[in-house]
Parts: sequence; C-alpha cells; structure tokens
Amino acid sequence: MVFQLGPWGKVLVMAIGATVVMITLIVVVCFVGPGCWGYEWMHRVEEERRRRRQAKGQENYVAGDTLKLSDYGYPWKRTPLPSSASYDTVNSAGPIVGRMAHHRDSTYSSMSEATDNRSILSVKSVTTEDSCGTDCSANSGPPVLTMSLTYVANEENGTGRLIIYIKDVKCLPPREYAGGLEPYLVLQVARTTWPLHRRAGPPLHQLRTRTLRHSFNPFFDQTFVLDVKRSELKEWCLKVTAYDQDKYTNATELCEVNLALKDVKNLTTAKEAVIISCNLTRTNRETGDLLFGVSYLPTAQRLSISVIKAGNLKYLQIVDSIANFNPYVRVVQLNGSTGRSIKRKKTAFKHGTECPEFNETLTFDLNPNQLETTVFLVLLCSRNVSEDSDGQMGRKCKDKCLGKVALGSHVLGERQRDHWLSVIQNPRRVVSAWHTLK
Repeated sequence: MVFQLGPWGKVLVMAIGATVVMITLIVVVCFVGPGCWGYEWMHRVEEERRRRRQAKGQENYVAGDTLKLSDYGYPWKRTPLPSSASYDTVNSAGPIVGRMAHHRDSTYSSMSEATDNRSILSVKSVTTEDSCGTDCSANSGPPVLTMSLTYVANEENGTGRLIIYIKDVKCLPPREYAGGLEPYLVLQVARTTWPLHRRAGPPLHQLRTRTLRHSFNPFFDQTFVLDVKRSELKEWCLKVTAYDQDKYTNATELCEVNLALKDVKNLTTAKEAVIISCNLTRTNRETGDLLFGVSYLPTAQRLSISVIKAGNLKYLQIVDSIANFNPYVRVVQLNGSTGRSIKRKKTAFKHGTECPEFNETLTFDLNPNQLETTVFLVLLCSRNVSEDSDGQMGRKCKDKCLGKVALGSHVLGERQRDHWLSVIQNPRRVVSAWHTLK
C-alpha cells in the first residue's frame, strides 16, 4: 500500500525539512564557532580556568618595569632604533668592548658565532626605576621584620633563657628574574665586644627558620630559646638575614639587620615580651665580574652566548682555597612566565684560577615569539669533587654557585635589560658587556 501525500502534506513535509535545515544552521553558527553565545556558554568553565591560570602566572611573575619588545622595532623589519638609546658599531679590527671603570682589557680571541659586525653596549638606560614586585610596591619602603624578645631569669643559678619569637617579614625584595620567592631567615648570635688579643670568632648560636614558598610577606611564627646569663646578655648581638632558596643557584642573600641587645630597653626587667619592629637593609654583595657576548640569528632562530672570561672573583665565599676553586659557567634557559627550566648548557671548568678565560660559545634554539618571555640565567659555579683517602678523585659533589646574572626583557637589572634589548635590535651582531655577579 503506497501512501500518497496531498498538496498540503507536501507543503508540511517541505516546511519540516526547511525547519530542520534552519535549526542545523543555527546550531552550527551559534555553538561551533568561537565568539557566539552558545560556544561561549559551553566553554565558560574552560575559559574561567584559563583566566585563573593566567592571573596566577602574572602574580608569580615578578618584574618592576617590564619591557615589551613589540614597542620597539626589530632591525630585520627595517624599522629605526629607539631614540632613547644609542648604539655604536665597530669593525672586527677595533676593540670589541669599550673600556669600563675598574675593568681590564676586554679583547678575546675566539667567538665561533661572531660576525664581522659587532656592537658595543651603550650604558645609557632605556627604562625607568625598578619596583618591588606584585606583592610589594616601590613606595612601601624597605622590608620590615617583626619579632619579640623575652628574658626569663633564674635566680637560683643566675642563668636565664632568652626567648626569640619571629613573627613575619613584610615586603621582601623580589628576584632578578621570574618566579616567586622561597624565603627563610638565619639568626646568628655573636658577641659585640671581644678581647683585644682575640679576633671575633664564629657565632655563638646559629638558628634557621623554615622555608616558605611563593611569598613576599612570609609569616614564620617560630620561637627559639637560648640559655644565657644576665651579665652576658648585653654583650650579645643578634643578626637576622633573609635568604631566598633558589633551586638554580645557592641561597641568595636578600637583606639583613643587626640588633644589639644592649639597645633593647627593659629587656631584663620587663615581665612581658618586648615587641621589636625593625627595617631590614637590602644587601647587594658583588662576587666578581663576567664578560660574555650575546648574538641572535633570526633566520636560524638561534641565540648564542659567548662566554669570554671572568675577573675579580671572590672565591673564598664558597671554597677555602684557590686550589679547590674550579670555575665554570652554566647557562639556564627559563620560561619567563613560569620560571621553569627549558635547557641547560655549561662550559668546561678551569682549575685553580682567579681570572679564568673560557672562550666558549653556547647556543640555544629560540624563535622570535620567545624573545619577550624567555630569561637566560648565567651562573658562575665551582666544580666540587671530593677526594678519597689515597688522594684519588672520588665521587662528584654538588657544585657551588658563586654568582649569577639574569638576561631578558623582564629582569629587574637595568643594565641586563639594556644588554638584552640591544641584542634584539642588532641581530647577527655580537653585543658584549661586563656584568657584575651577585
């Protein structure tokens, strides 16, 4: 039996078909393509997660004044250099790096990635002052330590107890490159006065707080108790130093404060704890100088770091003698947003020298899209190898880092940012400069 539609039935079927087609088009247009309300509604959860990750990455990223390379023209796009900086170029017969104060001659022999056109880094600044980071603005002042001291005397034997309570530290200075701080405090107790025939010896006591991760305002809430006589209490001096536990280098000293207990009023007579709030002084300890050149090849998408030599190295901070000092340079490529390591390379080590000459080139693959976010950490380390009882070289111990230099468009160091910007604006040329290790 064949079912036949009348004229109105055919119209109804055509209307139903047209309706299905229209609904299909609406679904495709409103739910498949990005930008439509249906697509945005279906992906609202994923978009919210992406925004949270992006906001978290910006919070963890510490930079005072960040440079956007898009604000400056790239030479291979045939755009002029910014007027706020000046760069000089010389041929291969001339000096490579201009003479600087307290530096020696900076000529070097071998740079495999160098070309005949080389640039001298201008000392003129391109950016403004650095700031303290996201959790601490530049106008908030120096870091502040809050602690309390309590002295409990024992009248029977004349020996009492000094109770040191460490509460928190506000506004710690940020790292020179991306990533949050991992701070901890070291407390050293020493005598303020020593006999004339004796030198100041090691600290009487050395204490350490726990390490807190990703905090510029760490809240420690820790208590330490020390036995001390009342007569010796006024001779004590308490030194508190804040460190950053950096996994790529040794612990970096951030700031410190010295507190003589004789200056604390009513310490031995007060029945309650004496609350102390003091400013920490930022430390800027220099451990030496390092000369290296950087060049970028946009066509090959390769960045080369030519490590030349180092000088004025204060090696006694990490080793006990020059014989145990085996310097080498390690370069770590970091993701500027997350602070994670991408690639690591290092030079050969030199044995027992205060002014090592490396003359090695380390290359890294780097596409133009990564120029604004990538950070290079240049570390000067000392190779540490233990010796057996018979004098033979034994197992390799953990190397010690003497100092570091961070290069990138978002690092806090003004000279380091200028060096990086000059490299980007002078492709296929080696831009060399002395940098101070910290």
